Amino acid sequence: MYAISLTSIPPRFECLGPVLTGLLAQRPAPARVILCLPRRYARFPGPVTPPPLPDGVDLLWHDTDLGPATKALPAALHLAGQMPRLIYCDDDWIMGPGWAAALLGAAQPHEATTGQGYSVTRLHRQPTAPTPQHTEIAQGFAGVCVDPAWLSARDMDPPLAAWPVDDIWLSGCLAHQGIFVRPVPAARQAMRLAHHDMHGLQNCVFDGCDRHDANTACLSLLTERYGLWPRLGGGG
Repeated sequence: MYAISLTSIPPRFECLGPVLTGLLAQRPAPARVILCLPRRYARFPGPVTPPPLPDGVDLLWHDTDLGPATKALPAALHLAGQMPRLIYCDDDWIMGPGWAAALLGAAQPHEATTGQGYSVTRLHRQPTAPTPQHTEIAQGFAGVCVDPAWLSARDMDPPLAAWPVDDIWLSGCLAHQGIFVRPVPAARQAMRLAHHDMHGLQNCVFDGCDRHDANTACLSLLTERYGLWPRLGGGG
């Protein structure tokens, strides 16, 4: 038994239909598909009017805009102790047949699985992956399968330095608990891009930081807070 969760932003609401349909069509069928939305957005002013949702998709409101981590943390808190597995993903990819099955089938105790991951060595940080089959950073766009209890602590809301870079922040929250990440390339093969737009955070400047600066700030915060992934050669 498992659930799927994601979040979205107002400019993408009208494009959600095929994304949600792809999630509902996964086999084994998810017990729940949850769309998590903040009651107010940091980047988009004004009241939030949710999009119409197909049968089988539940809306979960969250009082705070956690940025892209809204796709994982509210649902994890809601489902901890009730659901053994949660897959969180992005709202701009359509997941084809076999995506969820691949992530679920590769899951081992005390491991997260992802359709695509990468090593922190790419960011000049000391890796902690225990084997070549593991990595440090789980990329949410390709889906990440976890026990929701792992992401249910109240202190996991991303601070400002981590707000735009949820992959690093959430992966750090897992790594702090000794949860390793196993990439599952078969899941990535079942995906296709749903649409193109200019609203993703990848190329945005947030609070004066571009993506590289945000990655560095989040990694430094994780090093300071948990001792995770210090710079290669030493330092924070």
